[in-house]
Amino acid sequence: MAKEAGKKPTEPSFWDNYEGIKAISNFALEGIGAVGQFYVDKYEGQVRDAEAQTRYWTEWASLSEQNYTAYESQLRSWYNASKYTEAKRQYEQNLAKQQAIYKGEVGLSATKNLEKQLGDLEGRFYEEEARDTVALEELRLKAFADSSKKAAGGQVGRTVQIENQQYNQRWLINASNRQITREYRIADKIRKAEALDVARENTTRGVQYYTPQPQADPVKPMAPKPVRGVAPTASAGPSIGALGLKLAGGAVNAILDYKASLPKPKEEEAPSAPEESK
Repeated sequence: MAKEAGKKPTEPSFWDNYEGIKAISNFALEGIGAVGQFYVDKYEGQVRDAEAQTRYWTEWASLSEQNYTAYESQLRSWYNASKYTEAKRQYEQNLAKQQAIYKGEVGLSATKNLEKQLGDLEGRFYEEEARDTVALEELRLKAFADSSKKAAGGQVGRTVQIENQQYNQRWLINASNRQITREYRIADKIRKAEALDVARENTTRGVQYYTPQPQADPVKPMAPKPVRGVAPTASAGPSIGALGLKLAGGAVNAILDYKASLPKPKEEEAPSAPEESK
């Protein structure tokens, strides 16, 4: 009886496994897409970082310019205010100086006027004194003339003596009255002089010195401090490690899917050997 030969398994063809080819193709496409997305995300992150840097430094420059523009305006205002304050202070000083000069001139004018008034007062005093002196002298001369007339007319002796005594008595009375009047006149002159001096002093005091008004200096503005900020940091961007893990995971899954999709091997019957004759 002829021996039966064993069955040999047949290997499936690669192209006969459509599902496996599809799994590998999908993996390739997904890998290409993942790599492409990686570079897209990378360059988009770089663009966002550049825009953030540009925006930050633009805002920084704008804020610095605003600060220095405001400082320049404040500095001009301070300079103008300082000029006005100095001019006002100089005006106040000149006003005080002019008032002092005016007060001095008023005092000098009042003093000169007092001198003139005192001179007039003294003149009136001596004029009245001279008038009294002349009146007394006229009385004495009149007594002498009357005595001479009487003596020339033959009136001598006791009559002339009595008349002379009467004239002398009148002269003494007038002289005494003149002395009293002179004392009153002197006192009156002194009082008038004192009154004139008080009027002069009041006139001088009536003009007050001018006190300059204090002028406060404006506050000088401080230079702006440098603008401080934190520049934006570059984003981390997509991870190359994550891309590698994703590609590796996809490859493993594709291989497993491919193997799982392979058909099971079939057993082929070997050709039977011819039976040997017994």
